[in-house]
Amino acid sequence: MPYRISRAAWLACGAAAASGATLRPAFAQAPATLHLGVGLIESHAEGFYAQAGGFFAQRGLDVDIKQLRNGATIAAAVAGGDLQIGCSTVLQLAQARGHDFPFVIIAAGAVHDARFAHTVGLAVAAGSKIASPRELNGKTIAASTLGGLDQLVTSVLVDKNGGDSTTLRFVELSPRAMVEALDQGRIDAASMEEPELSAAGARIRSLGDGEDAIASRFVTTAYFTTGAWLTKNKPVARRFADAIFAGGAWATANPDKAAPVLAKAMNAVDARVTQHYATRNDPNELQALAKAAVQYKLAAPIRMEDLVWDGR
Repeated sequence: MPYRISRAAWLACGAAAASGATLRPAFAQAPATLHLGVGLIESHAEGFYAQAGGFFAQRGLDVDIKQLRNGATIAAAVAGGDLQIGCSTVLQLAQARGHDFPFVIIAAGAVHDARFAHTVGLAVAAGSKIASPRELNGKTIAASTLGGLDQLVTSVLVDKNGGDSTTLRFVELSPRAMVEALDQGRIDAASMEEPELSAAGARIRSLGDGEDAIASRFVTTAYFTTGAWLTKNKPVARRFADAIFAGGAWATANPDKAAPVLAKAMNAVDARVTQHYATRNDPNELQALAKAAVQYKLAAPIRMEDLVWDGR
Protein backbone atom coordinates (compact mmCIF):
# COMPACT_ATOMS: atom_id res chain seq x y z
CA MET A 1 0.00 0.00 0.00
CA PRO A 2 1.23 3.60 -0.48
CA TYR A 3 3.47 4.84 2.30
CA ARG A 4 3.23 8.49 3.35
CA ILE A 5 5.92 9.44 5.82
CA SER A 6 4.70 11.63 8.68
CA ARG A 7 6.48 14.41 10.55
CA ALA A 8 6.49 12.21 13.65
CA ALA A 9 8.11 9.39 11.71
CA TRP A 10 10.79 11.73 10.41
CA LEU A 11 11.64 12.87 13.91
CA ALA A 12 11.47 9.41 15.47
CA CYS A 13 13.54 7.74 12.76
CA GLY A 14 16.18 10.42 12.74
CA ALA A 15 16.45 10.67 16.51
CA ALA A 16 16.71 6.92 17.00
CA ALA A 17 19.36 6.45 14.34
CA ALA A 18 21.35 9.52 15.30
CA SER A 19 21.48 8.54 18.95
CA GLY A 20 24.33 6.15 18.23
CA ALA A 21 26.34 8.66 16.17
CA THR A 22 29.06 10.85 17.56
CA LEU A 23 28.51 14.38 16.28
CA ARG A 24 30.30 17.57 17.21
CA PRO A 25 28.41 20.64 18.41
CA ALA A 26 27.20 23.11 15.80
CA PHE A 27 28.84 26.50 15.35
CA ALA A 28 26.80 29.57 16.13
CA GLN A 29 28.37 31.68 13.37
CA ALA A 30 29.73 31.01 9.88
CA PRO A 31 32.56 28.52 10.48
CA ALA A 32 35.70 27.80 8.53
CA THR A 33 34.97 24.23 9.61
CA LEU A 34 31.78 22.54 8.41
CA HIS A 35 30.21 19.28 9.54
CA LEU A 36 28.69 17.42 6.60
CA GLY A 37 26.45 14.37 6.89
CA VAL A 38 26.33 11.80 4.06
CA GLY A 39 25.08 8.26 3.53
CA LEU A 40 26.82 4.99 2.65
CA ILE A 41 26.27 5.05 -1.12
CA GLU A 42 28.10 6.41 -4.15
CA SER A 43 25.53 9.11 -4.84
CA HIS A 44 26.63 10.74 -1.54
CA ALA A 45 30.36 10.60 -2.33
CA GLU A 46 31.01 14.08 -3.74
CA GLY A 47 32.21 15.41 -0.39
CA PHE A 48 34.95 12.79 -0.30
CA TYR A 49 36.02 13.72 -3.83
CA ALA A 50 36.03 17.42 -2.98
CA GLN A 51 38.09 16.65 0.11
CA ALA A 52 40.58 14.37 -1.64
CA GLY A 53 40.98 16.74 -4.58
CA GLY A 54 41.62 19.73 -2.35
CA PHE A 55 38.55 21.58 -3.57
CA PHE A 56 37.34 22.33 -0.05
CA ALA A 57 40.77 23.50 1.09
CA GLN A 58 41.17 25.73 -1.97
CA ARG A 59 38.01 27.56 -0.92
CA GLY A 60 39.03 28.01 2.71
CA LEU A 61 36.83 25.20 4.05
CA ASP A 62 37.72 22.44 6.50
CA VAL A 63 34.94 19.89 6.09
CA ASP A 64 34.43 17.08 8.59
CA ILE A 65 32.38 14.33 6.91
CA LYS A 66 30.14 12.08 9.00
CA GLN A 67 28.59 8.95 7.49
CA LEU A 68 25.13 8.21 8.87
CA ARG A 69 22.57 5.48 8.21
CA ASN A 70 20.16 7.26 5.86
CA GLY A 71 18.65 10.55 4.76
CA ALA A 72 16.19 10.75 7.66
CA THR A 73 19.05 10.44 10.13
CA ILE A 74 21.01 13.13 8.35
CA ALA A 75 17.98 15.43 8.21
CA ALA A 76 17.43 15.08 11.95
CA ALA A 77 21.08 16.00 12.62
CA VAL A 78 20.88 19.07 10.37
CA ALA A 79 17.58 20.17 11.90
CA GLY A 80 19.06 19.77 15.37
CA GLY A 81 22.20 21.75 14.54
CA ASP A 82 24.71 18.89 14.93
CA LEU A 83 25.47 19.17 11.21
CA GLN A 84 25.52 22.35 9.17
CA ILE A 85 24.96 20.58 5.83
CA GLY A 86 23.63 17.18 4.81
CA CYS A 87 23.10 15.11 1.70
CA SER A 88 19.78 13.40 1.09
CA THR A 89 17.47 12.46 -1.74
CA VAL A 90 15.37 15.12 -3.40
CA LEU A 91 12.33 13.04 -2.41
CA GLN A 92 13.13 13.17 1.30
CA LEU A 93 13.78 16.90 1.13
CA ALA A 94 10.44 17.44 -0.58
CA GLN A 95 8.81 15.33 2.15
CA ALA A 96 10.55 17.36 4.84
CA ARG A 97 9.41 20.66 3.33
CA GLY A 98 5.86 19.29 3.27
CA HIS A 99 6.14 18.78 7.04
CA ASP A 100 7.46 22.30 7.63
CA PHE A 101 11.14 21.46 8.08
CA PRO A 102 12.98 24.65 7.01
CA PHE A 103 15.43 22.93 4.66
CA VAL A 104 16.94 24.61 1.61
CA ILE A 105 18.91 22.90 -1.18
CA ILE A 106 22.23 24.67 -1.72
CA ALA A 107 23.75 22.28 -4.28
CA ALA A 108 22.31 19.61 -6.55
CA GLY A 109 24.10 16.28 -6.19
CA ALA A 110 23.90 13.00 -8.05
CA VAL A 111 22.21 12.76 -11.44
CA HIS A 112 20.52 9.76 -12.98
CA ASP A 113 21.27 9.73 -16.70
CA ALA A 114 20.12 6.72 -18.70
CA ARG A 115 22.91 7.27 -21.24
CA PHE A 116 25.55 6.20 -18.75
CA ALA A 117 26.23 3.27 -16.41
CA HIS A 118 23.46 2.40 -13.99
CA THR A 119 24.18 3.02 -10.32
CA VAL A 120 20.91 1.63 -8.95
CA GLY A 121 19.37 -1.77 -9.51
CA LEU A 122 16.43 -3.82 -8.29
CA ALA A 123 18.13 -7.10 -7.43
CA VAL A 124 17.16 -10.64 -6.48
CA ALA A 125 19.37 -13.51 -5.34
CA ALA A 126 21.17 -15.25 -8.18
CA GLY A 127 19.12 -18.43 -7.65
CA SER A 128 15.75 -16.68 -7.35
CA LYS A 129 12.91 -17.85 -9.61
CA ILE A 130 11.69 -14.25 -9.97
CA ALA A 131 12.45 -13.16 -13.54
CA SER A 132 10.60 -9.85 -13.89
CA PRO A 133 9.48 -6.93 -11.72
CA ARG A 134 5.85 -7.88 -12.36
CA GLU A 135 6.47 -11.13 -10.44
CA LEU A 136 7.15 -9.21 -7.23
CA ASN A 137 3.46 -8.76 -6.35
CA GLY A 138 3.04 -9.51 -2.64
CA LYS A 139 6.80 -9.90 -2.14
CA THR A 140 9.10 -8.36 0.49
CA ILE A 141 11.58 -5.79 -0.82
CA ALA A 142 14.41 -4.07 1.03
CA ALA A 143 14.99 -0.33 0.76
CA SER A 144 17.53 1.83 2.57
CA THR A 145 14.77 4.16 3.80
CA LEU A 146 11.06 3.41 4.06
CA GLY A 147 9.07 5.89 2.02
CA GLY A 148 12.28 7.00 0.30
CA LEU A 149 13.75 7.02 -3.18
CA ASP A 150 14.41 3.26 -3.26
CA GLN A 151 10.77 2.56 -2.51
CA LEU A 152 9.57 5.05 -5.10
CA VAL A 153 11.70 3.83 -8.00
CA THR A 154 10.89 0.20 -7.21
CA SER A 155 7.16 0.94 -7.18
CA VAL A 156 7.33 2.76 -10.52
CA LEU A 157 9.38 -0.05 -12.09
CA VAL A 158 6.96 -2.75 -10.92
CA ASP A 159 3.91 -0.87 -12.19
CA LYS A 160 5.48 -0.09 -15.57
CA ASN A 161 6.23 -3.79 -16.03
CA GLY A 162 2.65 -4.90 -15.37
CA GLY A 163 2.83 -5.52 -11.62
CA ASP A 164 0.92 -3.90 -8.77
CA SER A 165 3.05 -1.77 -6.45
CA THR A 166 0.27 -1.52 -3.88
CA THR A 167 0.88 -5.18 -2.98
CA LEU A 168 4.59 -4.76 -2.25
CA ARG A 169 5.90 -5.08 1.32
CA PHE A 170 8.90 -2.84 2.00
CA VAL A 171 11.36 -3.30 4.85
CA GLU A 172 14.24 -1.01 5.78
CA LEU A 173 17.79 -2.42 5.63
CA SER A 174 21.21 -0.82 5.39
CA PRO A 175 22.83 -1.23 1.94
CA ARG A 176 25.54 -3.46 3.44
CA ALA A 177 22.98 -5.93 4.81
CA MET A 178 20.96 -6.46 1.65
CA VAL A 179 22.98 -9.17 -0.10
CA GLU A 180 23.10 -11.37 2.98
CA ALA A 181 19.34 -10.93 3.46
CA LEU A 182 18.80 -12.01 -0.16
CA ASP A 183 21.09 -15.03 0.31
CA GLN A 184 19.20 -16.07 3.43
CA GLY A 185 15.79 -15.66 1.82
CA ARG A 186 14.64 -13.08 4.37
CA ILE A 187 13.68 -10.74 1.53
CA ASP A 188 12.66 -11.40 -2.06
CA ALA A 189 14.36 -8.39 -3.68
CA ALA A 190 16.35 -5.30 -2.79
CA SER A 191 16.83 -1.86 -4.29
CA MET A 192 20.62 -1.61 -4.30
CA GLU A 193 23.11 1.13 -5.13
CA GLU A 194 26.82 1.42 -5.76
CA PRO A 195 29.25 0.39 -4.44
CA GLU A 196 27.26 -2.51 -2.93
CA LEU A 197 25.66 -3.31 -6.29
CA SER A 198 28.97 -4.09 -7.99
CA ALA A 199 30.44 -5.70 -4.87
CA ALA A 200 27.61 -8.27 -4.84
CA GLY A 201 28.85 -9.66 -8.16
CA ALA A 202 27.42 -13.05 -9.12
CA ARG A 203 25.46 -13.34 -5.86
CA ILE A 204 22.63 -11.23 -7.31
CA ARG A 205 20.71 -10.77 -10.55
CA SER A 206 19.24 -7.45 -11.70
CA LEU A 207 15.59 -6.98 -12.65
CA GLY A 208 16.18 -3.46 -13.98
CA ASP A 209 16.83 0.12 -12.95
CA GLY A 210 13.82 1.82 -11.40
CA GLU A 211 15.26 5.27 -11.97
CA ASP A 212 14.93 4.73 -15.72
CA ALA A 213 11.20 4.23 -15.14
CA ILE A 214 10.89 7.76 -13.74
CA ALA A 215 12.81 9.72 -16.40
CA SER A 216 15.90 9.46 -18.56
CA ARG A 217 17.62 12.24 -16.61
CA PHE A 218 16.92 13.88 -13.25
CA VAL A 219 18.71 14.92 -10.05
CA THR A 220 18.40 12.29 -7.31
CA THR A 221 20.28 13.79 -4.34
CA ALA A 222 21.08 17.25 -3.05
CA TYR A 223 23.03 19.07 -0.34
CA PHE A 224 20.88 21.02 2.07
CA THR A 225 20.92 23.13 5.18
CA THR A 226 18.41 25.08 7.25
CA GLY A 227 17.13 28.47 6.17
CA ALA A 228 18.40 30.00 9.41
CA TRP A 229 21.96 28.75 8.89
CA LEU A 230 21.97 29.80 5.25
CA THR A 231 20.83 33.34 6.07
CA LYS A 232 23.88 33.82 8.29
CA ASN A 233 26.39 31.91 6.13
CA LYS A 234 25.73 32.61 2.46
CA PRO A 235 29.41 33.16 1.50
CA VAL A 236 30.36 29.85 3.12
CA ALA A 237 27.43 28.10 1.41
CA ARG A 238 28.53 29.45 -1.98
CA ARG A 239 32.07 28.16 -1.46
CA PHE A 240 30.75 24.79 -0.32
CA ALA A 241 28.46 24.43 -3.36
CA ASP A 242 31.30 25.43 -5.69
CA ALA A 243 33.59 22.81 -4.12
CA ILE A 244 30.91 20.10 -4.34
CA PHE A 245 30.33 20.79 -8.02
CA ALA A 246 34.11 20.73 -8.61
CA GLY A 247 34.49 17.42 -6.76
CA GLY A 248 31.68 15.80 -8.71
CA ALA A 249 33.05 17.04 -12.03
CA TRP A 250 36.51 15.70 -11.13
CA ALA A 251 35.16 12.25 -10.25
CA THR A 252 33.05 12.09 -13.42
CA ALA A 253 36.06 13.01 -15.57
CA ASN A 254 38.54 10.82 -13.65
CA PRO A 255 36.74 7.64 -12.54
CA ASP A 256 39.96 5.62 -12.20
CA LYS A 257 41.52 8.21 -9.88
CA ALA A 258 38.29 8.61 -7.93
CA ALA A 259 37.79 4.86 -7.41
CA PRO A 260 40.31 4.53 -4.52
CA VAL A 261 38.67 7.52 -2.82
CA LEU A 262 35.25 5.86 -3.08
CA ALA A 263 36.60 2.49 -1.90
CA LYS A 264 38.14 4.05 1.20
CA ALA A 265 35.09 6.18 1.98
CA MET A 266 32.67 3.27 1.66
CA ASN A 267 35.00 0.69 3.24
CA ALA A 268 34.80 -1.40 0.09
CA VAL A 269 37.48 -3.80 -1.13
CA ASP A 270 36.94 -2.61 -4.67
CA ALA A 271 34.75 0.16 -6.09
CA ARG A 272 33.86 1.44 -9.54
CA VAL A 273 32.99 5.09 -10.01
CA THR A 274 29.90 5.17 -12.21
CA GLN A 275 27.87 8.06 -10.80
CA HIS A 276 27.48 11.37 -12.64
CA TYR A 277 26.85 14.62 -10.78
CA ALA A 278 25.21 17.97 -11.39
CA THR A 279 27.40 20.99 -12.06
CA ARG A 280 24.77 23.64 -11.28
CA ASN A 281 21.40 24.10 -9.62
CA ASP A 282 18.50 23.63 -12.02
CA PRO A 283 15.08 23.18 -10.35
CA ASN A 284 13.74 21.68 -13.59
CA GLU A 285 16.02 18.66 -13.12
CA LEU A 286 14.38 17.94 -9.77
CA GLN A 287 10.80 18.12 -11.05
CA ALA A 288 10.46 14.59 -12.50
CA LEU A 289 11.22 12.99 -9.17
CA ALA A 290 8.88 15.34 -7.31
CA LYS A 291 6.07 14.58 -9.77
CA ALA A 292 6.47 10.82 -9.31
CA ALA A 293 6.51 11.24 -5.53
CA VAL A 294 3.18 13.08 -5.63
CA GLN A 295 1.68 10.43 -7.93
CA TYR A 296 2.67 7.66 -5.49
CA LYS A 297 1.50 9.66 -2.47
CA LEU A 298 4.98 9.84 -1.00
CA ALA A 299 5.10 13.65 -0.95
CA ALA A 300 2.77 16.62 -1.20
CA PRO A 301 2.91 18.86 -4.29
CA ILE A 302 5.76 21.36 -4.07
CA ARG A 303 7.35 23.99 -6.29
CA MET A 304 10.99 22.97 -6.57
CA GLU A 305 11.93 26.63 -7.05
CA ASP A 306 10.83 27.18 -3.46
CA LEU A 307 13.20 24.47 -2.21
CA VAL A 308 16.35 25.40 -4.17
CA TRP A 309 18.53 28.36 -3.18
CA ASP A 310 19.21 30.73 -6.05
CA GLY A 311 22.69 31.58 -4.75
CA ARG A 312 21.84 35.15 -3.79
